[in-house]
Amino acid sequence: MATGVYERTEEMRNKISKGMLGHFVSEETKLKCSLAKIGDKNPMYGKLLSEEQKKKINNKGKIFSEEHRKKIGESNRGLKRSKETKKKLSEAKKGIYGENSNNWKGGITPENKRIRKRIEMRLWRETVFARDNWTCQDCGERGGELNAHHIKGFADFPELRFAIDNGITLCDKCHKKKGLHRRIIKTNEENN
Repeated sequence: MATGVYERTEEMRNKISKGMLGHFVSEETKLKCSLAKIGDKNPMYGKLLSEEQKKKINNKGKIFSEEHRKKIGESNRGLKRSKETKKKLSEAKKGIYGENSNNWKGGITPENKRIRKRIEMRLWRETVFARDNWTCQDCGERGGELNAHHIKGFADFPELRFAIDNGITLCDKCHKKKGLHRRIIKTNEENN
């Protein structure tokens, strides 16, 4: 069976078979199908598209409606892909990041945002949570909306950004209090 195609149940096969009863395929269609199976070994395979046709077909950069995205998602639900297909999709996706992306604007993402999206930041965050047993170190609340807070500021101490002992687990409420407190101190320092 082809890669990327889900297996049909016996019931589905029977329905398709019944639906095809009385449907005759012309010799020309049979020939086209057999040529398509041969692939690029046959010089008659496929059509050459003009640049204009390619642009019409290409979905790169198109914005689909919410309804259309749901339909696409539903059509892919339950789809079983082979390891080879998954690998091909992964490799194809790697080419759409950075300069190859249709959203590329010349590397204008702020440094702060780039660092915060790195895998090291996610690992630091998870390690801080695990060390603190997913418990707010201020009020003692366990779970909920947690934040990994930098004790010494992210911007002020770049060398300590990924240091585990520079992190503390805080719930959302306590984290907002810490942030407000830090802003008040900074404002007072600037005014003096």
